[in-house]
Amino acid sequence: MIAIWRYAISFRMDEMQTLRIRLEKSSIAYTKFILEAYDGLGILSVIDPQEARAVLTYPACQAADMLEFVDALIKEGAIKEAV
Repeated sequence: MIAIWRYAISFRMDEMQTLRIRLEKSSIAYTKFILEAYDGLGILSVIDPQEARAVLTYPACQAADMLEFVDALIKEGAIKEAV
């Protein structure tokens, strides 16, 4: 018999934070791919694909990790600025 386990991470909306970023257009898919590799770190939502503006939404408990992630991608050149 095979047991199937389902895991869910749930957070209340007041436990979530957002960070607006501006990316290189060519880096939108790359940034989303890298972010998804870090399970549970956050979600990238593109607001304006022409201007390459997006919002990162993440749990407040992951704020330090998210800022480290953003700093690394700024140094790499994928993210232009974070507001």
